[in-house]
Amino acid sequence: MGSLGVKSGVRSILSIFLRHRGKVALGVVCLLVTDGAQLTIPLVVKGVIDRLAGESATRAWLGEQALVLCALASIVAAFRFAWRHFFFSTARSAELELRNRILDHALSLKSRFFNQTRTGEFMALATNDVESVRQAIAMGFVAGFDGSVYALVGIAAMFWLDPVLALLTILPLPLLAVLMGLSLKAVYNRWDAVQAAFEGLTEKTRESVAGIRVLRAYGRAAEDSADFERGNEDYFRKYMRYVTVDAFFHPAVLLLAGSCVAILLGAGGLRVMEGKTSIGSFVAFTSYLGMLTWPMIAAGWMLSLVQRAAASMDRINHLLQIRDTEQRGDPRPPGLTSPIRGRVEARNLTFSFPDQEREALSGVSFLLEPGESLGVVGQVGAGKSALAQLVCRLHDPPPGTLMVDGKDVLDLPLETLRRAVAYVPQEAFLFSDTIAENLRVARPGATHEEMERVCRLASLHGEILSFPRGYETLLGERGVTLSGGQKQRLCLARALLKEAPILVLDDTLSAVDADVERRILVGLSGAVQNRTLIVISHRVSAVRDLMRILCLEDGRVIQSGTHDELSAVPGFYQRMVELQEVEE
Repeated sequence: MGSLGVKSGVRSILSIFLRHRGKVALGVVCLLVTDGAQLTIPLVVKGVIDRLAGESATRAWLGEQALVLCALASIVAAFRFAWRHFFFSTARSAELELRNRILDHALSLKSRFFNQTRTGEFMALATNDVESVRQAIAMGFVAGFDGSVYALVGIAAMFWLDPVLALLTILPLPLLAVLMGLSLKAVYNRWDAVQAAFEGLTEKTRESVAGIRVLRAYGRAAEDSADFERGNEDYFRKYMRYVTVDAFFHPAVLLLAGSCVAILLGAGGLRVMEGKTSIGSFVAFTSYLGMLTWPMIAAGWMLSLVQRAAASMDRINHLLQIRDTEQRGDPRPPGLTSPIRGRVEARNLTFSFPDQEREALSGVSFLLEPGESLGVVGQVGAGKSALAQLVCRLHDPPPGTLMVDGKDVLDLPLETLRRAVAYVPQEAFLFSDTIAENLRVARPGATHEEMERVCRLASLHGEILSFPRGYETLLGERGVTLSGGQKQRLCLARALLKEAPILVLDDTLSAVDADVERRILVGLSGAVQNRTLIVISHRVSAVRDLMRILCLEDGRVIQSGTHDELSAVPGFYQRMVELQEVEE
Protein backbone atom coordinates (compact mmCIF):
# COMPACT_ATOMS: atom_id res chain seq x y z
CA MET A 1 0.00 0.00 0.00
CA GLY A 2 3.06 2.23 0.56
CA SER A 3 3.54 4.23 -2.67
CA LEU A 4 -0.16 4.23 -3.57
CA GLY A 5 -1.04 5.44 -0.08
CA VAL A 6 1.58 8.20 -0.24
CA LYS A 7 0.25 9.44 -3.58
CA SER A 8 -3.41 9.47 -2.58
CA GLY A 9 -2.62 11.05 0.79
CA VAL A 10 -0.47 13.79 -0.78
CA ARG A 11 -3.15 14.46 -3.42
CA SER A 12 -5.74 14.94 -0.66
CA ILE A 13 -3.47 17.38 1.17
CA LEU A 14 -2.79 19.31 -2.05
CA SER A 15 -6.55 19.58 -2.59
CA ILE A 16 -6.71 21.39 0.78
CA PHE A 17 -4.16 23.89 -0.56
CA LEU A 18 -6.36 24.45 -3.61
CA ARG A 19 -9.38 25.22 -1.42
CA HIS A 20 -7.29 27.93 0.31
CA ARG A 21 -5.38 29.00 -2.79
CA GLY A 22 -5.83 32.74 -2.06
CA LYS A 23 -3.99 32.60 1.26
CA VAL A 24 -1.49 30.07 -0.10
CA ALA A 25 -0.68 32.33 -3.07
CA LEU A 26 -0.09 35.31 -0.78
CA GLY A 27 2.06 33.12 1.45
CA VAL A 28 4.14 31.95 -1.52
CA VAL A 29 4.69 35.54 -2.68
CA CYS A 30 5.81 36.59 0.80
CA LEU A 31 8.06 33.53 1.02
CA LEU A 32 9.69 34.37 -2.32
CA VAL A 33 10.33 37.95 -1.22
CA THR A 34 11.87 36.67 2.03
CA ASP A 35 14.11 34.20 0.18
CA GLY A 36 15.09 36.81 -2.39
CA ALA A 37 16.17 39.24 0.32
CA GLN A 38 18.12 36.56 2.19
CA LEU A 39 19.86 35.34 -0.96
CA THR A 40 20.86 38.90 -1.86
CA ILE A 41 22.71 39.46 1.43
CA PRO A 42 25.80 37.31 0.49
CA LEU A 43 26.20 39.26 -2.78
CA VAL A 44 26.25 42.55 -0.85
CA VAL A 45 28.81 41.09 1.56
CA LYS A 46 30.92 39.84 -1.42
CA GLY A 47 31.05 43.35 -2.90
CA VAL A 48 32.07 44.87 0.42
CA ILE A 49 34.86 42.33 1.00
CA ASP A 50 36.22 42.65 -2.55
CA ARG A 51 36.34 46.46 -2.34
CA LEU A 52 37.91 46.30 1.13
CA ALA A 53 40.51 43.86 -0.19
CA GLY A 54 41.17 46.18 -3.14
CA GLU A 55 41.27 49.21 -0.80
CA SER A 56 38.70 51.03 -2.96
CA ALA A 57 35.94 51.27 -0.35
CA THR A 58 34.95 54.67 1.06
CA ARG A 59 33.32 55.56 4.38
CA ALA A 60 30.15 56.81 2.65
CA TRP A 61 29.89 53.71 0.44
CA LEU A 62 30.30 51.40 3.45
CA GLY A 63 27.52 53.31 5.24
CA GLU A 64 25.26 52.83 2.20
CA GLN A 65 25.97 49.08 2.14
CA ALA A 66 25.23 48.85 5.86
CA LEU A 67 21.86 50.54 5.25
CA VAL A 68 21.17 48.12 2.37
CA LEU A 69 21.83 45.16 4.68
CA CYS A 70 19.52 46.66 7.36
CA ALA A 71 16.81 47.17 4.74
CA LEU A 72 17.19 43.58 3.54
CA ALA A 73 17.01 42.31 7.14
CA SER A 74 13.84 44.37 7.70
CA ILE A 75 12.26 42.93 4.54
CA VAL A 76 13.15 39.41 5.68
CA ALA A 77 11.58 40.01 9.11
CA ALA A 78 8.37 41.59 7.78
CA PHE A 79 7.71 39.11 4.99
CA ARG A 80 8.68 36.11 7.13
CA PHE A 81 5.97 37.16 9.59
CA ALA A 82 3.53 37.51 6.66
CA TRP A 83 4.18 34.09 5.09
CA ARG A 84 4.03 32.35 8.47
CA HIS A 85 0.69 34.06 9.13
CA PHE A 86 -0.78 32.96 5.80
CA PHE A 87 0.47 29.37 5.93
CA PHE A 88 -0.24 28.81 9.62
CA SER A 89 -3.77 30.24 9.37
CA THR A 90 -4.37 27.98 6.35
CA ALA A 91 -3.18 24.99 8.37
CA ARG A 92 -5.46 25.86 11.30
CA SER A 93 -8.42 26.38 8.95
CA ALA A 94 -7.72 22.99 7.36
CA GLU A 95 -7.54 21.44 10.84
CA LEU A 96 -10.93 22.97 11.69
CA GLU A 97 -12.49 21.74 8.42
CA LEU A 98 -11.10 18.22 8.76
CA ARG A 99 -12.40 17.79 12.30
CA ASN A 100 -15.81 19.09 11.26
CA ARG A 101 -15.86 16.76 8.23
CA ILE A 102 -14.92 13.76 10.37
CA LEU A 103 -17.71 14.43 12.88
CA ASP A 104 -20.32 15.41 10.26
CA HIS A 105 -19.59 12.29 8.22
CA ALA A 106 -19.60 10.06 11.29
CA LEU A 107 -23.01 11.45 12.28
CA SER A 108 -24.36 10.67 8.80
CA LEU A 109 -23.36 6.99 8.92
CA LYS A 110 -25.88 4.29 9.69
CA SER A 111 -26.11 2.72 13.12
CA ARG A 112 -24.53 -0.56 12.01
CA PHE A 113 -21.26 1.25 11.30
CA PHE A 114 -20.94 2.21 14.98
CA ASN A 115 -21.58 -1.36 16.04
CA GLN A 116 -18.34 -2.31 14.26
CA THR A 117 -16.19 0.76 14.99
CA ARG A 118 -14.54 1.70 18.27
CA THR A 119 -14.81 5.19 19.74
CA GLY A 120 -11.02 5.33 20.06
CA GLU A 121 -10.66 5.27 16.27
CA PHE A 122 -12.63 8.49 15.91
CA MET A 123 -10.72 10.10 18.77
CA ALA A 124 -7.37 9.20 17.16
CA LEU A 125 -8.48 10.49 13.75
CA ALA A 126 -9.70 13.79 15.17
CA THR A 127 -6.57 14.34 17.28
CA ASN A 128 -3.32 12.71 16.18
CA ASP A 129 -4.11 12.22 12.48
CA VAL A 130 -5.55 15.70 11.98
CA GLU A 131 -2.56 17.16 13.84
CA SER A 132 -0.17 15.34 11.46
CA VAL A 133 -1.95 16.84 8.46
CA ARG A 134 -1.88 20.30 10.04
CA GLN A 135 1.87 20.12 10.63
CA ALA A 136 2.49 19.11 7.01
CA ILE A 137 0.40 22.03 5.73
CA ALA A 138 1.92 24.51 8.17
CA MET A 139 5.58 23.58 7.69
CA GLY A 140 6.08 20.41 5.63
CA PHE A 141 5.21 21.78 2.21
CA VAL A 142 6.54 25.21 3.14
CA ALA A 143 9.88 23.69 4.09
CA GLY A 144 9.97 21.79 0.80
CA PHE A 145 9.10 24.87 -1.28
CA ASP A 146 11.40 27.16 0.68
CA GLY A 147 14.24 24.65 0.52
CA SER A 148 13.77 24.22 -3.25
CA VAL A 149 13.94 27.99 -3.84
CA TYR A 150 17.02 28.28 -1.64
CA ALA A 151 18.70 25.36 -3.37
CA LEU A 152 17.97 26.49 -6.94
CA VAL A 153 18.87 30.16 -6.43
CA GLY A 154 21.82 29.37 -4.18
CA ILE A 155 23.30 26.82 -6.60
CA ALA A 156 22.66 29.19 -9.54
CA ALA A 157 24.49 32.00 -7.69
CA MET A 158 27.40 29.65 -6.91
CA PHE A 159 27.70 28.67 -10.58
CA TRP A 160 27.58 32.36 -11.52
CA LEU A 161 30.43 33.10 -9.11
CA ASP A 162 32.64 30.08 -10.00
CA PRO A 163 31.21 27.15 -12.05
CA VAL A 164 34.13 24.81 -11.33
CA LEU A 165 34.07 25.34 -7.57
CA ALA A 166 30.27 25.07 -7.56
CA LEU A 167 30.38 21.73 -9.38
CA LEU A 168 32.95 20.35 -6.94
CA THR A 169 31.08 21.63 -3.88
CA ILE A 170 27.69 20.05 -4.70
CA LEU A 171 29.04 16.59 -5.58
CA PRO A 172 27.71 14.97 -2.35
CA LEU A 173 24.15 16.29 -2.87
CA PRO A 174 22.88 13.48 -5.17
CA LEU A 175 23.33 11.11 -2.22
CA LEU A 176 20.51 13.06 -0.52
CA ALA A 177 18.02 11.97 -3.19
CA VAL A 178 19.14 8.35 -2.68
CA LEU A 179 18.55 8.62 1.09
CA MET A 180 15.11 10.14 0.55
CA GLY A 181 14.11 7.36 -1.82
CA LEU A 182 15.22 4.65 0.61
CA SER A 183 13.37 6.12 3.59
CA LEU A 184 10.18 7.15 1.73
CA LYS A 185 8.20 3.92 2.14
CA ALA A 186 9.65 3.11 5.57
CA VAL A 187 8.46 6.41 7.07
CA TYR A 188 4.94 5.97 5.64
CA ASN A 189 4.46 2.37 6.78
CA ARG A 190 5.96 2.88 10.22
CA TRP A 191 3.92 6.03 10.92
CA ASP A 192 0.75 4.23 9.77
CA ALA A 193 1.54 1.48 12.31
CA VAL A 194 2.16 4.12 15.01
CA GLN A 195 -1.26 5.70 14.38
CA ALA A 196 -3.01 2.31 14.44
CA ALA A 197 -1.37 1.57 17.80
CA PHE A 198 -2.42 5.00 19.07
CA GLU A 199 -6.03 4.19 18.10
CA GLY A 200 -5.95 1.04 20.19
CA LEU A 201 -4.35 2.84 23.12
CA THR A 202 -6.93 5.65 22.96
CA GLU A 203 -9.81 3.18 22.91
CA LYS A 204 -8.30 1.22 25.80
CA THR A 205 -7.95 4.41 27.86
CA ARG A 206 -11.53 5.48 27.14
CA GLU A 207 -12.88 2.04 27.97
CA SER A 208 -10.92 1.77 31.22
CA VAL A 209 -11.98 5.21 32.45
CA ALA A 210 -15.65 4.61 31.51
CA GLY A 211 -15.65 1.21 33.23
CA ILE A 212 -13.54 2.09 36.24
CA ARG A 213 -16.30 1.27 38.75
CA VAL A 214 -16.88 -2.17 37.22
CA LEU A 215 -13.14 -2.89 37.22
CA ARG A 216 -12.87 -1.94 40.88
CA ALA A 217 -15.97 -3.89 41.83
CA TYR A 218 -14.54 -7.07 40.27
CA GLY A 219 -11.01 -6.41 41.51
CA ARG A 220 -9.69 -6.21 37.95
CA ALA A 221 -7.96 -2.84 38.16
CA ALA A 222 -4.45 -4.37 38.32
CA GLU A 223 -5.09 -6.68 35.35
CA ASP A 224 -6.57 -3.81 33.34
CA SER A 225 -3.55 -1.68 34.17
CA ALA A 226 -1.30 -4.51 32.93
CA ASP A 227 -3.31 -4.67 29.67
CA PHE A 228 -2.89 -0.93 29.25
CA GLU A 229 0.83 -1.22 29.92
CA ARG A 230 1.18 -3.85 27.19
CA GLY A 231 -0.67 -1.60 24.73
CA ASN A 232 1.46 1.35 25.76
CA GLU A 233 4.66 -0.66 25.26
CA ASP A 234 3.45 -1.77 21.82
CA TYR A 235 2.83 1.88 20.90
CA PHE A 236 6.28 2.80 22.25
CA ARG A 237 8.01 0.06 20.20
CA LYS A 238 6.27 1.09 17.00
CA TYR A 239 7.03 4.74 17.61
CA MET A 240 10.70 3.92 18.21
CA ARG A 241 10.81 2.01 14.91
CA TYR A 242 9.55 5.19 13.22
CA VAL A 243 12.00 7.38 15.17
CA THR A 244 14.90 5.15 14.10
CA VAL A 245 14.26 5.98 10.44
CA ASP A 246 13.49 9.62 11.15
CA ALA A 247 16.55 10.10 13.38
CA PHE A 248 18.89 8.50 10.81
CA PHE A 249 18.06 11.11 8.19
CA HIS A 250 19.12 14.26 10.07
CA PRO A 251 22.69 13.13 10.93
CA ALA A 252 23.04 11.94 7.33
CA VAL A 253 22.10 15.45 6.11
CA LEU A 254 24.61 17.06 8.46
CA LEU A 255 27.28 14.62 7.22
CA LEU A 256 26.58 15.62 3.62
CA ALA A 257 26.65 19.31 4.58
CA GLY A 258 29.99 18.82 6.34
CA SER A 259 31.40 17.07 3.23
CA CYS A 260 30.38 20.05 1.09
CA VAL A 261 32.14 22.45 3.50
CA ALA A 262 35.28 20.29 3.45
CA ILE A 263 35.32 20.36 -0.36
CA LEU A 264 34.82 24.14 -0.34
CA LEU A 265 37.68 24.72 2.10
CA GLY A 266 40.04 22.47 0.16
CA ALA A 267 39.17 23.28 -3.45
CA GLY A 268 38.06 26.87 -2.78
CA GLY A 269 41.16 27.70 -0.77
CA LEU A 270 43.39 26.44 -3.58
CA ARG A 271 41.49 28.49 -6.18
CA VAL A 272 41.82 31.64 -4.05
CA MET A 273 45.56 30.98 -3.67
CA GLU A 274 45.85 30.46 -7.44
CA GLY A 275 43.95 33.69 -8.08
CA LYS A 276 41.09 31.94 -9.88
CA THR A 277 38.52 33.10 -7.29
CA SER A 278 38.38 36.32 -5.25
CA ILE A 279 38.21 36.37 -1.47
CA GLY A 280 34.75 38.00 -1.70
CA SER A 281 33.52 35.16 -3.93
CA PHE A 282 34.93 32.62 -1.49
CA VAL A 283 33.09 34.29 1.42
CA ALA A 284 29.89 34.45 -0.66
CA PHE A 285 30.37 30.75 -1.50
CA THR A 286 30.62 30.02 2.24
CA SER A 287 27.38 31.91 2.89
CA TYR A 288 25.53 30.16 0.06
CA LEU A 289 26.81 26.79 1.16
CA GLY A 290 25.62 27.53 4.67
CA MET A 291 22.26 28.38 3.17
CA LEU A 292 22.24 25.06 1.28
CA THR A 293 22.38 23.24 4.61
CA TRP A 294 18.80 24.41 5.27
CA PRO A 295 17.41 22.89 2.02
CA MET A 296 19.03 19.58 2.91
CA ILE A 297 17.53 19.69 6.42
CA ALA A 298 14.23 20.92 4.96
CA ALA A 299 14.18 17.98 2.57
CA GLY A 300 14.42 15.54 5.46
CA TRP A 301 11.90 17.48 7.54
CA MET A 302 9.48 17.71 4.63
CA LEU A 303 9.90 14.00 3.92
CA SER A 304 9.07 13.11 7.51
CA LEU A 305 6.12 15.49 7.88
CA VAL A 306 4.58 14.77 4.48
CA GLN A 307 4.95 11.01 4.83
CA ARG A 308 3.32 11.14 8.26
CA ALA A 309 0.57 13.39 6.94
CA ALA A 310 -0.01 11.15 3.91
CA ALA A 311 -0.47 8.12 6.16
CA SER A 312 -2.82 10.07 8.43
CA MET A 313 -4.75 11.56 5.50
CA ASP A 314 -5.31 8.08 4.07
CA ARG A 315 -6.76 6.98 7.39
CA ILE A 316 -9.07 10.01 7.43
CA ASN A 317 -10.07 9.39 3.80
CA HIS A 318 -10.89 5.78 4.63
CA LEU A 319 -13.61 7.07 6.98
CA LEU A 320 -14.79 9.85 4.66
CA GLN A 321 -15.11 7.45 1.72
CA ILE A 322 -17.52 5.14 3.54
CA ARG A 323 -20.80 5.60 1.75
CA ASP A 324 -23.04 3.64 4.11
CA THR A 325 -24.84 6.85 5.06
CA GLU A 326 -28.41 7.59 5.97
CA GLN A 327 -30.47 8.91 3.09
CA ARG A 328 -31.66 12.28 4.30
CA GLY A 329 -33.67 13.30 1.26
CA ASP A 330 -35.31 16.60 0.38
CA PRO A 331 -36.27 18.54 3.53
CA ARG A 332 -39.59 19.42 1.87
CA PRO A 333 -40.62 16.43 -0.30
CA PRO A 334 -43.66 16.57 -2.58
CA GLY A 335 -46.91 15.98 -0.70
CA LEU A 336 -45.52 16.88 2.74
CA THR A 337 -47.18 20.24 3.28
CA SER A 338 -48.46 19.77 6.85
CA PRO A 339 -46.72 18.65 10.06
CA ILE A 340 -46.69 14.96 10.94
CA ARG A 341 -49.83 14.08 12.95
CA GLY A 342 -48.62 10.75 14.36
CA ARG A 343 -50.39 7.96 12.42
CA VAL A 344 -48.11 4.90 12.59
CA GLU A 345 -48.73 1.71 10.62
CA ALA A 346 -46.71 -1.49 10.21
CA ARG A 347 -47.57 -3.69 7.22
CA ASN A 348 -46.17 -7.20 7.52
CA LEU A 349 -42.93 -5.70 8.90
CA THR A 350 -40.02 -8.12 8.65
CA PHE A 351 -36.53 -6.98 9.63
CA SER A 352 -33.08 -8.41 10.34
CA PHE A 353 -30.18 -6.51 11.86
CA PRO A 354 -27.13 -6.17 9.56
CA ASP A 355 -24.77 -9.16 9.69
CA GLN A 356 -27.42 -11.27 11.43
CA GLU A 357 -29.31 -14.05 9.69
CA ARG A 358 -32.03 -14.37 12.35
CA GLU A 359 -35.06 -12.15 11.83
CA ALA A 360 -35.57 -9.63 14.64
CA LEU A 361 -39.16 -9.01 13.46
CA SER A 362 -41.30 -11.19 11.25
CA GLY A 363 -44.67 -10.21 9.78
CA VAL A 364 -45.56 -7.59 12.39
CA SER A 365 -48.65 -5.50 11.57
CA PHE A 366 -50.56 -2.84 13.49
CA LEU A 367 -52.22 0.55 13.00
CA LEU A 368 -52.11 3.50 15.41
CA GLU A 369 -54.17 6.57 14.69
CA PRO A 370 -52.97 9.93 16.07
CA GLY A 371 -53.40 10.01 19.85
CA GLU A 372 -53.71 6.21 20.25
CA SER A 373 -51.39 4.09 22.39
CA LEU A 374 -49.69 0.72 21.93
CA GLY A 375 -47.93 -1.49 24.44
CA VAL A 376 -45.33 -4.06 23.35
CA VAL A 377 -44.29 -6.88 25.69
CA GLY A 378 -42.23 -10.01 25.28
CA GLN A 379 -39.22 -11.89 26.53
CA VAL A 380 -35.63 -10.71 26.04
CA GLY A 381 -34.71 -10.91 22.35
CA ALA A 382 -38.33 -10.93 21.17
CA GLY A 383 -37.76 -7.88 18.90
CA LYS A 384 -39.30 -5.13 21.06
CA SER A 385 -36.36 -2.70 20.84
CA ALA A 386 -35.96 -3.40 17.13
CA LEU A 387 -39.48 -2.12 16.57
CA ALA A 388 -38.77 1.05 18.59
CA GLN A 389 -35.58 1.76 16.63
CA LEU A 390 -37.33 1.32 13.29
CA VAL A 391 -40.03 3.87 14.13
CA CYS A 392 -37.41 6.64 14.36
CA ARG A 393 -35.37 4.99 11.59
CA LEU A 394 -32.21 4.22 13.48
CA HIS A 395 -32.27 1.27 11.07
CA ASP A 396 -33.97 1.12 7.68
CA PRO A 397 -37.02 -1.17 7.42
CA PRO A 398 -37.85 -2.87 4.10
CA PRO A 399 -39.70 -0.50 1.71
CA GLY A 400 -43.44 -0.26 2.21
CA THR A 401 -43.51 -1.98 5.61
CA LEU A 402 -43.54 0.97 8.04
CA MET A 403 -45.63 4.07 7.39
CA VAL A 404 -46.03 7.41 9.19
CA ASP A 405 -49.03 9.50 8.19
CA GLY A 406 -49.52 7.14 5.26
CA LYS A 407 -46.00 7.70 3.85
CA ASP A 408 -43.16 5.21 3.85
CA VAL A 409 -40.60 6.23 6.49
CA LEU A 410 -37.90 5.69 3.85
CA ASP A 411 -39.47 8.49 1.79
CA LEU A 412 -39.66 10.93 4.69
CA PRO A 413 -36.62 13.18 5.28
CA LEU A 414 -34.77 12.04 8.39
CA GLU A 415 -34.91 15.51 9.94
CA THR A 416 -38.69 15.64 9.48
CA LEU A 417 -39.25 12.12 10.86
CA ARG A 418 -36.95 12.49 13.85
CA ARG A 419 -38.38 15.87 14.81
CA ALA A 420 -41.74 14.10 14.99
CA VAL A 421 -40.52 11.23 17.22
CA ALA A 422 -39.39 11.48 20.85
CA TYR A 423 -37.50 8.27 21.59
CA VAL A 424 -36.24 7.14 24.99
CA PRO A 425 -33.94 4.10 24.55
CA GLN A 426 -33.29 1.37 27.10
CA GLU A 427 -29.88 2.74 28.00
CA ALA A 428 -30.24 6.18 29.55
CA PHE A 429 -27.65 8.54 28.10
CA LEU A 430 -26.86 11.93 29.62
CA PHE A 431 -24.21 14.47 28.73
CA SER A 432 -21.55 15.77 31.13
CA ASP A 433 -23.42 19.04 31.60
CA THR A 434 -26.05 20.53 33.88
CA ILE A 435 -29.49 18.98 34.33
CA ALA A 436 -31.02 21.98 32.57
CA GLU A 437 -28.75 21.66 29.54
CA ASN A 438 -29.47 17.93 29.31
CA LEU A 439 -33.17 18.78 29.16
CA ARG A 440 -32.60 21.50 26.57
CA VAL A 441 -31.16 18.91 24.17
CA ALA A 442 -34.80 18.23 23.30
CA ARG A 443 -35.76 21.90 22.98
CA PRO A 444 -32.93 24.48 23.19
CA GLY A 445 -35.27 27.37 23.95
CA ALA A 446 -37.18 25.68 26.78
CA THR A 447 -37.99 27.87 29.79
CA HIS A 448 -37.38 26.92 33.40
CA GLU A 449 -41.14 26.54 33.95
CA GLU A 450 -41.43 24.11 31.04
CA MET A 451 -38.54 22.04 32.40
CA GLU A 452 -40.15 21.96 35.82
CA ARG A 453 -43.44 20.78 34.31
CA VAL A 454 -41.94 17.74 32.54
CA CYS A 455 -39.80 16.85 35.55
CA ARG A 456 -42.92 16.85 37.73
CA LEU A 457 -44.51 14.45 35.22
CA ALA A 458 -41.43 12.22 35.56
CA SER A 459 -41.60 12.42 39.40
CA LEU A 460 -38.14 14.00 39.43
CA HIS A 461 -38.70 17.67 40.29
CA GLY A 462 -38.48 17.22 44.05
CA GLU A 463 -35.27 15.21 43.82
CA ILE A 464 -33.68 17.83 41.58
CA LEU A 465 -34.50 20.57 44.10
CA SER A 466 -32.72 18.54 46.79
CA PHE A 467 -29.43 18.95 44.89
CA PRO A 468 -27.33 21.97 46.01
CA ARG A 469 -27.67 23.78 42.66
CA GLY A 470 -31.02 22.37 41.54
CA TYR A 471 -31.42 22.40 37.78
CA GLU A 472 -27.91 23.85 37.39
CA THR A 473 -26.35 20.78 39.03
CA LEU A 474 -23.47 19.54 36.92
CA LEU A 475 -23.67 15.85 36.11
CA GLY A 476 -20.65 13.57 35.84
CA GLU A 477 -19.76 11.64 32.69
CA ARG A 478 -22.89 9.96 31.24
CA GLY A 479 -24.83 11.18 34.30
CA VAL A 480 -22.81 9.02 36.70
CA THR A 481 -23.78 11.19 39.68
CA LEU A 482 -27.44 10.13 39.34
CA SER A 483 -28.96 6.76 40.22
CA GLY A 484 -30.21 4.47 37.48
CA GLY A 485 -33.84 5.44 38.11
CA GLN A 486 -33.04 9.15 38.17
CA LYS A 487 -31.20 8.90 34.86
CA GLN A 488 -34.15 7.11 33.25
CA ARG A 489 -36.64 9.66 34.55
CA LEU A 490 -34.48 12.57 33.38
CA CYS A 491 -34.36 11.01 29.90
CA LEU A 492 -38.15 10.61 30.03
CA ALA A 493 -38.56 14.27 31.01
CA ARG A 494 -36.29 15.25 28.11
CA ALA A 495 -38.48 13.32 25.68
CA LEU A 496 -41.66 14.91 27.08
CA LEU A 497 -40.12 18.37 26.67
CA LYS A 498 -39.71 17.72 22.94
CA GLU A 499 -43.53 17.65 22.53
CA ALA A 500 -43.25 15.42 19.46
CA PRO A 501 -46.47 13.86 18.05
CA ILE A 502 -45.01 10.33 18.46
CA LEU A 503 -43.55 9.20 21.79
CA VAL A 504 -41.62 5.90 21.96
CA LEU A 505 -40.60 4.59 25.40
CA ASP A 506 -38.32 1.55 25.27
CA ASP A 507 -38.38 -0.01 28.77
CA THR A 508 -37.88 3.51 30.08
CA LEU A 509 -38.86 2.83 33.70
CA SER A 510 -37.10 -0.51 34.24
CA ALA A 511 -34.91 0.93 37.04
CA VAL A 512 -37.83 2.61 38.81
CA ASP A 513 -39.76 0.89 41.59
CA ALA A 514 -43.39 -0.04 41.01
CA ASP A 515 -44.91 2.76 43.15
CA VAL A 516 -42.97 5.51 41.37
CA GLU A 517 -43.77 3.89 38.04
CA ARG A 518 -47.50 3.98 38.79
CA ARG A 519 -47.33 7.68 39.72
CA ILE A 520 -45.50 8.50 36.53
CA LEU A 521 -47.90 6.52 34.32
CA VAL A 522 -50.93 8.20 35.90
CA GLY A 523 -49.40 11.61 35.25
CA LEU A 524 -48.45 10.68 31.70
CA SER A 525 -51.94 9.50 30.77
CA GLY A 526 -53.22 13.05 30.67
CA ALA A 527 -50.05 14.72 29.41
CA VAL A 528 -49.69 12.57 26.28
CA GLN A 529 -53.33 12.11 25.35
CA ASN A 530 -52.81 13.96 22.04
CA ARG A 531 -49.68 12.01 21.17
CA THR A 532 -49.25 8.60 19.60
CA LEU A 533 -47.66 6.54 22.34
CA ILE A 534 -45.65 3.31 21.98
CA VAL A 535 -44.54 1.78 25.28
CA ILE A 536 -42.16 -1.20 25.40
CA SER A 537 -41.88 -2.84 28.78
CA HIS A 538 -41.35 -6.06 30.69
CA ARG A 539 -43.94 -4.93 33.26
CA VAL A 540 -47.69 -5.37 32.86
CA SER A 541 -48.28 -2.22 34.93
CA ALA A 542 -46.64 -0.08 32.23
CA VAL A 543 -48.98 -1.25 29.43
CA ARG A 544 -52.24 -2.33 31.09
CA ASP A 545 -54.03 1.02 30.49
CA LEU A 546 -52.96 1.37 26.85
CA MET A 547 -55.47 0.97 24.01
CA ARG A 548 -53.77 -2.06 22.49
CA ILE A 549 -51.04 -4.51 23.51
CA LEU A 550 -48.83 -6.69 21.28
CA CYS A 551 -47.06 -9.77 22.66
CA LEU A 552 -43.92 -10.66 20.71
CA GLU A 553 -42.04 -13.94 20.64
CA ASP A 554 -39.04 -14.51 18.35
CA GLY A 555 -40.07 -11.43 16.38
CA ARG A 556 -43.65 -12.58 15.74
CA VAL A 557 -46.92 -11.28 17.20
CA ILE A 558 -48.37 -14.16 19.21
CA GLN A 559 -51.13 -12.19 20.95
CA SER A 560 -52.86 -8.86 20.38
CA GLY A 561 -55.62 -7.01 22.23
CA THR A 562 -56.43 -4.95 25.31
CA HIS A 563 -55.29 -5.81 28.81
CA ASP A 564 -58.69 -7.22 29.77
CA GLU A 565 -58.94 -9.31 26.59
CA LEU A 566 -55.45 -10.76 26.90
CA SER A 567 -55.77 -11.42 30.65
CA ALA A 568 -58.87 -13.53 30.04
CA VAL A 569 -57.19 -15.78 27.44
CA PRO A 570 -54.67 -18.49 28.43
CA GLY A 571 -51.31 -17.68 26.93
CA PHE A 572 -48.14 -15.65 27.31
CA TYR A 573 -49.78 -12.44 28.59
CA GLN A 574 -51.93 -14.22 31.17
CA ARG A 575 -48.85 -16.05 32.55
CA MET A 576 -47.00 -12.74 32.63
CA VAL A 577 -49.81 -11.11 34.65
CA GLU A 578 -49.95 -13.99 37.12
CA LEU A 579 -46.20 -14.06 37.67
CA GLN A 580 -45.99 -10.33 38.30
CA GLU A 581 -48.95 -10.41 40.67
CA VAL A 582 -47.15 -13.10 42.67
CA GLU A 583 -44.00 -10.97 42.68
CA GLU A 584 -45.88 -7.95 44.01
